[in-house]
Amino acid sequence: MKKITIIAIFLMSSLSLFAHDIFQRDAGQAVRFKENDAEIEWLSFEEAIDKNSEKKKFIFIDIYTDWCGWCKKMDQSTFKDEDVVAYMNEHFYSVKMNAEKEEAIVFKEKLYELKNYNGKTYNELAVNLLAGKMSFPSFIVLSKREVKIGSIAGYQKPSELISRLKKYTKK
Repeated sequence: MKKITIIAIFLMSSLSLFAHDIFQRDAGQAVRFKENDAEIEWLSFEEAIDKNSEKKKFIFIDIYTDWCGWCKKMDQSTFKDEDVVAYMNEHFYSVKMNAEKEEAIVFKEKLYELKNYNGKTYNELAVNLLAGKMSFPSFIVLSKREVKIGSIAGYQKPSELISRLKKYTKK
């Protein structure tokens, strides 16, 4: 009986480690995930615009929904990576925007509200920023003058996200 218990514990531990290893792999490469206490300073859209009027930075907008699994994976992995955290906090005001958010957003003297779009309900600003291409997660980069200069669609590994963001910040 003791042997069976020991074997069962060994097998369960092995399976747990194997599952953890698979979760940490993406396309055959280990996803680097350096956990630390630092976090991205997430702001509301309005807070980012206010801060940008005081000190100019790029604005990164994470457009997500509550039901999006890849959005949650970004939150649990990429957005916790210490290199991503450091880069984003240095170069961007970072915004989390729920595309299905009920509260209106004021931007450049225009009110953006929740509206029906192709049978779904989204905030008009999210639809506008994504040019109607409603896929999640999606990321928008605004210049220091608050003009859209780029978009990134889909899940991004830490190195991919930093590489793509550098294309905008190094111009």
